Amino acid sequence: MHKSGFVNIVGNPNVGKSTLMNALVGERLSIITSKAQTTRHRIMGIVNGTTNGTDWQIVYSDTPGVLKPNYKLQEQMREFSDSALVDADVLLYVTDVQDSPDKNADFIEKVQHARSRVFLIINKIDLTTQATLEDLVTFWHKTLPQAEIFQISAQERFGIDSLMQRIVEVLPECPPFFDKDQLTDKPERFFVNEKKPPSSASARSSTSNANPKKASSSDAPEPPSRK
Repeated sequence: MHKSGFVNIVGNPNVGKSTLMNALVGERLSIITSKAQTTRHRIMGIVNGTTNGTDWQIVYSDTPGVLKPNYKLQEQMREFSDSALVDADVLLYVTDVQDSPDKNADFIEKVQHARSRVFLIINKIDLTTQATLEDLVTFWHKTLPQAEIFQISAQERFGIDSLMQRIVEVLPECPPFFDKDQLTDKPERFFVNEKKPPSSASARSSTSNANPKKASSSDAPEPPSRK
């Protein structure tokens, strides 16, 4: 038997989504920074393993932070987050102890109606008190009653192993989507472009000299189709 599934990570900006994905994948695939909105694309990280004789593959997708779009790039980023609600086997909605629970209520409503299994991840629990944490758990139980709640610190790797174990348990039976030695669906050049955005001058030069027949290296490919 083989288990495979798509696990999509969503949530507001700067709550630790990229730190969580990197902890789960074991590599620095997404960009980690204190500046919000540094993950401009859906970045997929692939993890393979064996548990109790069963092989499995998890395809993680780290999405841009949820926000109300004010310009074209933000509209595309929001579309990535919205699409993550549709194609996930497991949806990780990440919040933290400093996040405003009622922020982006329209997106929360979409999560409430998501068909996929929902895990509510409360991150950065090392930065709060037990009383505050209990209040947050109560709030999220009422807001997302269908969700399983996990209390973690991605930075300190607290609670990561139990979360990973639970994800593997709920994966559907399915053949792998990617080769077993593949770590991500993005080329190395993609991450170079993500980490070193061009200056405004070089961006204008690149745009004026661009060959329209060549796709940009920062274009995000569609997630693989299920067969």
